[in-house]
Amino acid sequence: MPIPSLRVAILILIAALTPSAALAVARPFTGPAGWEHTIGTTQTSAQPRAQETWKKSDGEQLTYLADAGLAFDDMVGQVKKNIADNNMKPTVAKDRTCAGRRAYEIELALGPSIVHQIIVDDAPGVTKVTYVRAQGTPPSVEVGTMFDTYCAS
Repeated sequence: MPIPSLRVAILILIAALTPSAALAVARPFTGPAGWEHTIGTTQTSAQPRAQETWKKSDGEQLTYLADAGLAFDDMVGQVKKNIADNNMKPTVAKDRTCAGRRAYEIELALGPSIVHQIIVDDAPGVTKVTYVRAQGTPPSVEVGTMFDTYCAS
């Protein structure tokens, strides 16, 4: 994997793990049935972050992160800057709405993986749903339906 791709992957990971300060009420996300489900953190007044992960035996992974301490414009600006700085060529990079809220959708190759992410403005805060699969693996129809359902409600 080229160094710039590694840098983008690391920066995206750091952004996902940044501590937060205030509590937003995030909409819950229902992950795929039959995948291994792990609850990393549950959002409370003392812990303004929720994180859940679903993994499939073939290596596919879906992560839901709601964080009241992140700002939508800052998060999207950071993603766009990282992509520009590292000359990445996303296959999807667009503004959209998700359940009537501002959102940004991106899909790009990072090393041997395809990363598809929707970032939703849950002011105050951000919700990110990230789907990762191996290059050459077709996208899960079930996950695509979940993205559509989540953003339609």
